[in-house]
Amino acid sequence: MTARHRYAAHYLYTPSSGYLKRYGVEMEGERLVRIFPVDGEMERTEWLPGVIRLEWSAEGRRWEVWHDYPFNFTEMKPAAGTRRRRLP
Repeated sequence: MTARHRYAAHYLYTPSSGYLKRYGVEMEGERLVRIFPVDGEMERTEWLPGVIRLEWSAEGRRWEVWHDYPFNFTEMKPAAGTRRRRLP
């Protein structure tokens, strides 16, 4: 069985809901298992600055999970020099 990892950020972006404040994702390998609201500190959860972004894969078979940082929270858009990296 593949290990599970949890990541949380100030915001999680989903195409259907937009920006959700203080949310996280749980991953098993490259597969998204669940999203969840974050209320305080959680064990075994890696906090990331910026935004976690969900995007439907080009093949249309699964969600891809990306981390965008830095992020302009005033304008709610990527900042100059924003880097995107695929999670996990």
